[in-house]
Formats: sequence, structure tokens, C-alpha cells
Amino acid sequence: MAGRNHRISPSEHTVEAMSSTDELIERLERAEACQEEALLECEDLRDQLQFATAECNSLDSQLTATANQLARAERAVEALRRQRSRDQETILLLESRLAASQAEASNAEEEFRVALEELEVSSRSLAESNLQLYELTRTLERQIDERTADLKASLADRDALIEEIHHQTRNNLQIMASLLNLQANRVSEQSAVEVRKSLGRIQSMSLVHGLVFDKSSRADTPALPLLSQLCEQLASKAGDASRIAVNVTGHTGRIPLNAAGPLGLIVAELVGNALCHAFPAAANEGVAHRRVEVAAFGDPATSHIVIHDNGVGMDPAAGNERRGLGLLLVRTLARQANAEVRFLRDGGTRVEIHLRGARSTG
Repeated sequence: MAGRNHRISPSEHTVEAMSSTDELIERLERAEACQEEALLECEDLRDQLQFATAECNSLDSQLTATANQLARAERAVEALRRQRSRDQETILLLESRLAASQAEASNAEEEFRVALEELEVSSRSLAESNLQLYELTRTLERQIDERTADLKASLADRDALIEEIHHQTRNNLQIMASLLNLQANRVSEQSAVEVRKSLGRIQSMSLVHGLVFDKSSRADTPALPLLSQLCEQLASKAGDASRIAVNVTGHTGRIPLNAAGPLGLIVAELVGNALCHAFPAAANEGVAHRRVEVAAFGDPATSHIVIHDNGVGMDPAAGNERRGLGLLLVRTLARQANAEVRFLRDGGTRVEIHLRGARSTG
């Protein structure tokens, strides 16, 4: 009660007010300090919020990139899944093909085994056939040797017979020539001229026969050697051979054996006629080089032969008439040789003998 009734003095009241003011100031200062701290904390929180916002934005962009990567990864996984599915299908197809190949290989192996067995059987059969063939070959060789010996003997007999025929032919021609020579000595001079012409033809036949049907005769005869030897011997038998040149030229063709004899006789008749009648002394006094040209054309087969002299020539109509034994003989021999004879007047007498059917490149 004493305290309640105690009165406060003004000085005490002033002291208390001053102390309260100081306390308030101190509180205010502490509040200001707290406010500054709160402001600082707010600034820190604002910076942290900005940093957190930036971090969130960065995390959001990272999340977006991660989502994109995840989408790409999902697409890659889907592509890998499809590729794996295709690979599995390929593996299944390859396995089926491998199984088929193994089956084919097994079948091939079985076929090879069967073929090998057949080959062994064939080999044994072939060996037996070879043995039979060898024996047959030996038999055939013996038969061929025997047949060859028989053919050689027959050929030798034939050659001997042909040689005897040619010998008899030459003897007969020689006998005919001797008989004609004897007859020429017994008849008048006018008749002897014709007999000597026949004798010359017989000698030409003997000459051609000896040249064509010699030991080296073949299915065809070289034209140039035949004509050269024939003209050489005809020129040597002519009386004025030293003053008439007989030249043989041309290609290296060949004449069939069945035509060589008639063609040789034709050439002998024409060349002999040129040597005897183409150069009479009175008509050829101004001719410096008297010559008879014989030319063969055609290769490999002789196609035509030309006899040309630079003498007085013959009447162009005479070659187209059937007068004279010489021209008749030439035409007859030409038919035998399947040839055509043409008489021309070309600085003398020109006779062309064309072989029908002859094929050549000349």
C-alpha cells in the first residue's frame, strides 16, 4: 500500500522517460539493423531466386534436349528392332536355304556315289572294249597288210601291163612309121609327099605319147614342160630349125591327162604346119626374125593355148572349111579334148585353143 501511495517526482519521471527513449532508440536501432539484415537477406533471396530461375531454365533446356535425345533413341531403338526383325527373317531364310543346300549336297553326294559306281562299271566295260578293239585292230592290221601286199602286187602287175601297152604302142607306131617310110620310097614323088606327111604325124603321135604317158604320169599334166619338150623336139627335126625360133611361155597350169594327148597332137600339128608352111623362102626374104610363139594361159588349170607365128599367114576362110587332113585332124582332136579351136589372122597365123569347163585364175 505504501508503494501505491508513493508519488513519483518529476525528476524521476524525466529519468524514466529518458531511459524509455533511449530504450526505444536502441530498439529502433536494433529494428533498423534487423531491417537492414532483412533487406540483405531479401537481396540474397532475390539473387538466389534469380540463380534458381536460371538453373531451372537451364534444367528445362537440358530436359528438352534429353527428351529429344530420348525420342531419337526411341526411334533408333525402333529402327534397330525392325532391323533385328529383318535380320531374324534373313537368318530364317538363310537357315532354310542352308537346309535345302545340305539336302542338295546330300543328294549330289548320293548321285556322285552312284555315278562313281557307274563309272567303275563303265571303266571295266571300256577296258574290255579296249581289249576287244586291240584284238580287232591287230586283225584289221593283218588284213590291211595282206590287202596292201595284194594291192601292191596288183599295182605292180598293172604298171607292168601299162608299161607293156605303152611299149607295144610305141613299137606299133614305130612299125607304122617304118612301113610308111618304105611306102614313101616305093611310090612316086607326089604320092611320097603325102606319105611323108602321114609319117610326120605318126612320129608326132609317138612323141606326144612318150611325153604324156611316161612313168611320172599323174591325173593331170603340167602344160609348160609338155609344150616345151614337144616344141623343142619338133624344132630340132625341122630342116630350117636354126632360122626359125620356137618360144614357149605362159602360166604354170595343168592339163587333164585325158586331154593332154589330143592337145599335144593339136599343138604338134599346128607347130609342124607353121615350121613347114609359114615361112616360104620367096615370101619371107624381108622377115629378119622368124618365130613361132606357143603360150599357155591359166593357173592352176590351163584354160587356153595360143600358137602364133609371124609368117605369111593362112587364108582366113581355110580355118572354117573342112578341107585338108591337117585341119580335119585338129578339129577331131579338139572334140576329143573338149576344146574349141579358133583361127585368126594377126600378123601371121594365130590359133587359139580354148578348153571348155576349165576354171583358172589366169
